[in-house]
Amino acid sequence: MTLTKMSPSGWRYYAEEVSSGREDYYAVSSETLGRFVGRGAVAFGLAESEVSPVALERLFGAGADPRTGEALGRGFAPDKAGVVAGFPLSFSPPKSVSVLWACANEQISAEVLAAHEAAVEVAIAFLDEHAAFTRRGHAGVLQVDTEGLVGVTFVHRTSRAADPQLHTHLLISNKVRAADGKWLALDGRELFTQQKGAGMLYKAALRAELTRRCDVAWTEVDENGIAEIVGVPKALADAWSTRRNDLKRLANELIAESEADMGRTMTSGERTEIYQLAAYRTRTPKIDAGTSTTELRGRWHDEAMDFGHDPNTWLSDLTGRGQSKLDQRVVAMTARDDTYIAEAIRRLEDSSATFGRADVVEVLSTIVTSTDAASIRARIEELASKLLVETSVISLAAPLPAEPPSSLRRRDGMSAIERHGAVRFATKATLRHEASILDAVTNGQRAGVAVVDGGLAAEVLDRSRLGDDQRDAVRALVTGGERVALLVGPAGAGKSRALDAARAIWEQGDYQPIGLAPSAMAAGVLAEEAGLRSETLAKFLVELKRGVPVLDGHSVVILDEAGMARSDDLARLIEAVARSNAKLVLAGDPQQLGAVGPGGIFRTLVDDHGGNALETVRRFHRAWEAAASLRLRARDASILPVYLRHGRIADGSKEQMIDHAFRAWKEAREEGATTVVMAGDNATATEIALRCRADLVANGEVAREGVRTRPARSESATRS
Repeated sequence: MTLTKMSPSGWRYYAEEVSSGREDYYAVSSETLGRFVGRGAVAFGLAESEVSPVALERLFGAGADPRTGEALGRGFAPDKAGVVAGFPLSFSPPKSVSVLWACANEQISAEVLAAHEAAVEVAIAFLDEHAAFTRRGHAGVLQVDTEGLVGVTFVHRTSRAADPQLHTHLLISNKVRAADGKWLALDGRELFTQQKGAGMLYKAALRAELTRRCDVAWTEVDENGIAEIVGVPKALADAWSTRRNDLKRLANELIAESEADMGRTMTSGERTEIYQLAAYRTRTPKIDAGTSTTELRGRWHDEAMDFGHDPNTWLSDLTGRGQSKLDQRVVAMTARDDTYIAEAIRRLEDSSATFGRADVVEVLSTIVTSTDAASIRARIEELASKLLVETSVISLAAPLPAEPPSSLRRRDGMSAIERHGAVRFATKATLRHEASILDAVTNGQRAGVAVVDGGLAAEVLDRSRLGDDQRDAVRALVTGGERVALLVGPAGAGKSRALDAARAIWEQGDYQPIGLAPSAMAAGVLAEEAGLRSETLAKFLVELKRGVPVLDGHSVVILDEAGMARSDDLARLIEAVARSNAKLVLAGDPQQLGAVGPGGIFRTLVDDHGGNALETVRRFHRAWEAAASLRLRARDASILPVYLRHGRIADGSKEQMIDHAFRAWKEAREEGATTVVMAGDNATATEIALRCRADLVANGEVAREGVRTRPARSESATRS
């Protein structure tokens, strides 16, 4: 499930698609109309109202009653910048579900659609309970209940390539009504906190409904909550996906070429025309609002035959696989509470040091089964509540300073000064790992390990070209004697050069430095820049368990990028170092990327012990930029005007920013410079990359058809 913010002008996209049928919404056919959803819509009397372009414009374009146009609280202008009118989300089933819906007979196809809609309904109800809040009081300090969400759903049958892609678009209004009848803004923080859990719950509910309705079986559920129907030919889904990808690729290339020629980003209308041209060139079957589902399903049946996957041959073996297994699992569900909870806790503590209730729902949705959408939601909610009060789970919420009156409590029982989804939890196992690390660092302050003569250190440092802060840090590392020493500094402060000098001193003092890093790339950099024999932390720990790397009192283990190390891995490393009477140096920047998994302990160590700090940034040529980077690292927003004054910040719409990035790349390339262009998501990165490639093609530097490459042992080919 995807979630974004929508501006007041965003309603036009959906209105155009509904009225013209360009995106084939059911709202323009007689089968399933676009409808209002959510407890707020029911309370406001919208549940039976028709969703029309006018209604969309009123609600999302002006913050008004979709029936009368009367402002709902403080309205907004359609083109006012910075206003959030709503939040678009989408629910899309796994590929095999859309294939089954497209190829099955009418009865089964209708059941698939009903299962999808039941799963969407459950996900919306989940968001209604856990994300329908508003803020009141000075600076919005109080989070209070509302009547519920006001949303609109549209069911969509196909992709732009006319292949089966059943999915639902949900638009949630930023308007909610509080208990006193006032219309206020939705507290979007909870929507973003809960949206992934809602998406996972949708997939779990869909599996339950389809198993009950169509008696299908499923592959194993992966960590993203995806499972496919057993028996649906993967090659058939891939064939339709290939056509969709070919159309999208060609359309993106044509858009990039046109934008490069025009020197600007195309409008939505121009992009639609390009997609129509791409569909024509790829011979994509034409559909419009008048194309019935029956006609589409007949076409898809014939295409499946052409692809070599006659539905008559595989559909007969599809059903009868799932219900008996589901019945067995459901009978044993109550007895398996402890099993579900234990597995969920294992996955949670393996992925993060702390977690919230929404994270628990995500994980449980991948392992819990039930008989239908409603019961699986109830089951997951029940287990989530049980898990959070398990003896192995600890709440990290601070106690309230005083018992709040009932008027300041929400329906969830929490105080209005607490955010519904903000409470974090941790397992006792994670806290034990962290406690062992903290104790080892504190208790090892006077261990007296890996200490070299001050004269030797001075001799090496006198020959070096290190700065004063680097010299001080190295001297402290090699003469301090702590069991665990910290080397801390921002990017560009010269940590690797300092470690190179420390390595040389320890080696001359008859010690054996060993380099480690969380990733192979970081280990390679450490080996190259600090002269250390280096490997990954994971490999080292595996070999250590087998007794291969023998640590002793002359070993100095240097872990670079320590902030990216998992807490459990770091605890095992420190235990081995202490057992061998060796020394450990943790080097890194607590402000940079954290661990993939449970982490954050390096930042705590730096906060508690300070460490040997490098304060001078040496990477920049301009003095102002070096100083500004430190304030930016410290999250000091007041430094932004300095970057603006030096022309380092540009603002505008997404389209304008893509234009700006492309021009910056083009100008830098013409000057012979190398430029890195980054984007916040893959879609934007692809759009910029295609624009740049189109420019290279236009200049004759890159062949339009590209170069086909074939990965080893794979039949798939990519174009570069």
